[in-house]
Amino acid sequence: MRGRTGRRSTALLMTAVALCITSTAGCRIGDLQFKNDHRLSFEAPKARQRVQAPVTITWSMKDFDAVGLDGSTDRGRGVFALFVDRAPMPMGNDLHWIAKDDDGCKRDPRCPDPRYLADRGVHVTTTTSVTLNVLPRADDGVGDEQHYAVVVLLDGTGRRIGESAWYLPFTSKRRRS
Repeated sequence: MRGRTGRRSTALLMTAVALCITSTAGCRIGDLQFKNDHRLSFEAPKARQRVQAPVTITWSMKDFDAVGLDGSTDRGRGVFALFVDRAPMPMGNDLHWIAKDDDGCKRDPRCPDPRYLADRGVHVTTTTSVTLNVLPRADDGVGDEQHYAVVVLLDGTGRRIGESAWYLPFTSKRRRS
């Protein structure tokens, strides 16, 4: 009797989870890939390498044309967005999501511009490298500062394409406050 009740509870739980996932507002199930995307490879620095500013992050990319923010919604062309020590916007959102809580930026039609984004650790580029002249200051602690970079693809409108993201951890000597 107990086994049947447990299986029934598990089945009900799995059904509830499936319904929650498929009914989540704003979730674009068709964009979920559930596979590894190996098109991008970081070239420098090496994973977990200790660096000092300025540091240039470089990568190579297959099957994507970095042509710029040309207004196209083609998933095979657009720009790279490099996020330093911060998570990228969720899939399907555009660069305006970065400034969603900034009332000043909402009032300025030119915002977010490249300077605004860079000040927040976001670098949009058509090249396969970004030089960081200054690294964000890490929290107080001991040992090396831990940093990371994440590259995502944006279409020509600045909207994130799918869920693919490529992660590179690296470190730098701890700076005193």
